[in-house]
Amino acid sequence: MLNIGYLIPFLVIKALPDYDSYLVTLIDKGVLAQLPRRYAFKDYKIGETGWASVFNIQGSRVTLSQKSTQYVRKIMEHILSPLLKEKKIKVKRVAKMAAASFFKVAVESLCGMSNKDILNELRPYLKETKDYIAEKVIIVKYSDDALEYIINSLVPAPLNRIEQIMIRKDISQVKISVPEKYVGIFLGPKAMNVLTAAKLTGYNIKIIEVKEDMNGNNEASHDETE
Repeated sequence: MLNIGYLIPFLVIKALPDYDSYLVTLIDKGVLAQLPRRYAFKDYKIGETGWASVFNIQGSRVTLSQKSTQYVRKIMEHILSPLLKEKKIKVKRVAKMAAASFFKVAVESLCGMSNKDILNELRPYLKETKDYIAEKVIIVKYSDDALEYIINSLVPAPLNRIEQIMIRKDISQVKISVPEKYVGIFLGPKAMNVLTAAKLTGYNIKIIEVKEDMNGNNEASHDETE
């Protein structure tokens, strides 16, 4: 039985130009499926194999994807399986905006590792993501503390430049004040960094611009971006 998000190997049978897709057979399942080119990791040739997740099922029609968050989560769990088996980490969540060129992957440390320790532990494995994932993968340290998790989610922005944080857990909103010259970095191109962080954490994140007055002191601007 196939379920949405199921990771499965496939064999390319032929191209379907009218559908801009590949017709594939699911290995060991004997089921035909389509892998749309826009959801494919690369251009495939007939006879090539790969892995994809089940993206959609409509009657007998099965659609696969190598771009979905379910696929990236399964691939990350596969790549990081040695650390998962040792119960050092756990993959908590994956997020991506449609217009973004990256995924953010929240990873929880099960043995008290710091942000730096997690990255050092994962670095040898992350090189393998290029064999399965076309987009960049950004690791975020997960925390049960909502504020800490939200701050971590804004990487690769310079987190030490955050000057003030106001959180409203009752409405899942947080306002983060940063110096004027760092606003663009926290937002990211087309605001993709902050929007992906919001999707990852479930919080509406607003970046507040802090301007310097004539005396060089910082004061929060009323300009808010999200």
